[in-house]
Amino acid sequence: MPKLSPRLRRWLFNRYTAFLLFIAVFTTIEQLLGGLSSFVYHIPFEGPLLLYLYWLLNAIQRQDRWTPWLAGLPIVCLYGLYDGFFLGYGEVFRVVNFNELPELMQVLPLPHKTLLIGTLFVPLLLVLLRVDLRRYRHALVGSVPALLLGANTQFGAQQFVSAFDAIGTDVVVWSDELSVENNGRFVMLFYFEAQRRVALAQSATYRDRAEYAKRAEELATALREHGAGRHVHLVVLESFIDPTLFKGVQYSRDPRHPAYVALFGKNVGYSLSPVFGGGTAQAEFEVLCGVPAFHALSSIEFNAFTGAPAYCMPGLLKEAGYRTLASNAYKPNFFNAIKAYTGIGFSEAYFPIEYASQRNSYISAAEVPPGEQYLFDGELFAQNLDFIGKAVQENPGRPILNYVLSMYGHFPHTMDPQLRPRVLSMKAKYRDEQLLLAANQHYYRTEAIAAYVRKLSELDPKSLIVLISDHLPPLEDGTGSYKRLGYLANIEDSTFYNRILVVEDGKPRRYRNLHHFDVPSIVFNYLTDGWYCKNYECNLLRTTRERAGYYERYMRLMAHAVETQP
Repeated sequence: MPKLSPRLRRWLFNRYTAFLLFIAVFTTIEQLLGGLSSFVYHIPFEGPLLLYLYWLLNAIQRQDRWTPWLAGLPIVCLYGLYDGFFLGYGEVFRVVNFNELPELMQVLPLPHKTLLIGTLFVPLLLVLLRVDLRRYRHALVGSVPALLLGANTQFGAQQFVSAFDAIGTDVVVWSDELSVENNGRFVMLFYFEAQRRVALAQSATYRDRAEYAKRAEELATALREHGAGRHVHLVVLESFIDPTLFKGVQYSRDPRHPAYVALFGKNVGYSLSPVFGGGTAQAEFEVLCGVPAFHALSSIEFNAFTGAPAYCMPGLLKEAGYRTLASNAYKPNFFNAIKAYTGIGFSEAYFPIEYASQRNSYISAAEVPPGEQYLFDGELFAQNLDFIGKAVQENPGRPILNYVLSMYGHFPHTMDPQLRPRVLSMKAKYRDEQLLLAANQHYYRTEAIAAYVRKLSELDPKSLIVLISDHLPPLEDGTGSYKRLGYLANIEDSTFYNRILVVEDGKPRRYRNLHHFDVPSIVFNYLTDGWYCKNYECNLLRTTRERAGYYERYMRLMAHAVETQP
């Protein structure tokens, strides 16, 4: 057997080839666990970028036996977080998702916060502590390509996107997942950011405030003329999962409260959420604005709102004479809620007084027990009923949009055993403790929902009530838990199917499968006794329109939502 020359041996067997091999094995394992495709499939495209980053992290450090290991650690951790984000939330990570860290740090339990911070910052800190200042020339020269690449995504975004489209393997406009699997994780980070910058620049071409306001006034006038005047109660429920939809789980009793089953029976529908596992504001955006959350200008549309009128459903109803009220059971700084609600069209926004002491509010979170983290739905509903009852009595001739966002049911599904002891157990080949907790919570939540709907109907019998889950919770293993336990028999996009409840004039009504962005159509069509869907694009009575068909409408709305306030 011929021997390899020392030069060829050094070329084939060194830290760089070992690093690429490790990444290939690591990502193959992640793929087997349900993550994105192995690095093996896009070595020709992403390989050079990884080699460059690995070389740079090697070059700036003191040279000893630890150098190659510590140089690779930040890259490996970022790859792990990238796939962890995909497994946990069903979405591909983008640079702009870093903007969500403040909100994420507010809701994550301490162990998860510690793990996230440690994985993000500790490996890079170790490298920085070992920087050899005598090798500053390596750092300066070596950083030039990275700086040029970053600058190009920001200041030459259109050229970057055009060049990438020409040389990239395949960018699939309707699937971030396939785009990443075709081109690579880090490569697509830069591409998606450049694409976002292009969308921001393009939004200006959709901006015509006078024409936009005129169209909004025309629709508001039409709503008034065709009967809009009844009250609307719209509730977005945090992580309202239906445990009965898991085919691989048996419960010791029905997780639904008998009062809920008696009220709704089979009139419980499905609506596809834009998110899984988190990102409540994305679900809110679709429910309130009637367009898909393309996250073209920001990872979270709410974060881009400035307070300028965007004429979403609440804004249109306000123009039609409604008092538009938003009641949020969490903090006002969460997902830019105050500016977003203002731009969407709410004339009043209420948050728990404990989180917003300088704002007037009827909501109190003082009753949150030590064993739980968030205000229970039943307590929130009771406070809302009292508030709405007074509002109707004080001004009986003015219609109300009563929007409520709950937080109970948020991961990690903590329950106070004194107030809400467990009422059921479950059997499954794969035991998920978070599902067991969520199923027990569901019993109490459905009891609260049934009581709320019954009392609202007594208070306001000729009204529309819509309750909808924002998204499914991540449970213990993200999408993996849902697949193993057979949620909706693992049909396509199963983890985006959420429950929606609709009550019209006191009677439950089930629509065919919807998207969250169809909720405004339900509202407008109900208020006009069917006139709206006969005269405007509406998915309630005919084949669902493709998401891509809403893009221009979305861009026009966002172009005005991000407009600088005078």
